[in-house]
Amino acid sequence: MADGPIPMEETGAGEEIRPPLTAEEFEAQPEFAHFKTVMKRLLAVPKSALDRKVRRAKKRSPRAGNPNAPGRKPKVVSS
Repeated sequence: MADGPIPMEETGAGEEIRPPLTAEEFEAQPEFAHFKTVMKRLLAVPKSALDRKVRRAKKRSPRAGNPNAPGRKPKVVSS
């Protein structure tokens, strides 16, 4: 083992640590503005297209018509 202190460039010691950003500072960053723009475009799906995809998924579901399929709630019998 080496005697003496470990050089700073090996440990990363002495690096300046900045305080975390506030919400306002974070939202003002250009990277966040780009992220918001991309996500809005990605998530903007017309309702008609979404409804069509949901209907198609329900028809193709292996659980369709099977009351004992996983995820189905048991029917409550009223007395």
